[in-house]
Amino acid sequence: MSKLSPRRIFWLFALVLVLVAASALPAVAQDQPKETYGMVVFLKGSEFFNWAYAGMRDAAARLGPNVEVQLLGPAEWDASLEAREIEQLVARGVDGIIATAGDAQTMNSAIDRAIAAGIPVVLFDSDAPESQRLAFVGTNNYNAGCEAGKAVAEWRGDAAVVGISTFPGPDHLARRVQGFEDCLKAAAPGATIAQIVNDEGKVDRAEAAVTAMLQANPNINVVFGAHGNPGPGAAAAVRTLGLQGKVDILAFDFGMPVLELIQSGEIKATVGQNPYLMGYMSMMLAYGARHETEITAGTGFGPYPGLIDTGVSILGPDDVGQFMNPPSFQ
Repeated sequence: MSKLSPRRIFWLFALVLVLVAASALPAVAQDQPKETYGMVVFLKGSEFFNWAYAGMRDAAARLGPNVEVQLLGPAEWDASLEAREIEQLVARGVDGIIATAGDAQTMNSAIDRAIAAGIPVVLFDSDAPESQRLAFVGTNNYNAGCEAGKAVAEWRGDAAVVGISTFPGPDHLARRVQGFEDCLKAAAPGATIAQIVNDEGKVDRAEAAVTAMLQANPNINVVFGAHGNPGPGAAAAVRTLGLQGKVDILAFDFGMPVLELIQSGEIKATVGQNPYLMGYMSMMLAYGARHETEITAGTGFGPYPGLIDTGVSILGPDDVGQFMNPPSFQ
């Protein structure tokens, strides 16, 4: 019998270690029953929610091949259609629901029915705080608005004259605007908010509303868009009125139109949230809540924190490259 070389002995020993370690692992998740989790959004197809769903998918893949996820929701901003999607998921008996509230009140009853049925509901991005949802994962929207206000104070100081584009209804937008106003005033006491316009959540309405606002208030030198659509609308308005270089635009989120306008110099910066982390952590929380532990036995749900803040950053031309290839889902 030939003598084993030291090199061959090393590899045989490594193989034994791998086999021993593998035998100690738990059973493969494919032997476990299938679990289904749905993500319900108020604007299916938007890049923001595709980033969030990408995070949810990656988390589900980490949890095991028996965990399936679905992306649901209307193609137009409609919280009542979201509520209907949640009710349909409850009727199907899914294992967990992740949702973003297109309106702070409209979805409460559907969320509460899911909880009553023993289905964990985790909200992300926009909260429905009066519902019985288990947890909220997302931006602290007051803090996000505050960061925006501080950025504008750095740009213009006490000379800042600001117009804001937003729309009534969603709780998260109201918090952003309040944070913006408070922190702008704290950092630049001489700054003023000239007007707040209702863009109805749409780019074309933002363009029309910002155009009228700039015509009525020629001293405005900054436009702040409190959500993803006003930035491109404001850029179009500034372009039409020939005010490039005179009016700074601070957008919100990093949809492709916003990124391209930052690269072209028409938008100065954007408030970047972390939707991927929102989706990832929401999936982890919903899964954890679905599985009781010895400590939580009898409560109906497993362990979960009530709140996770995923933070924001002010993104300028040097920061947006990593977001230029967003995921796409049907």
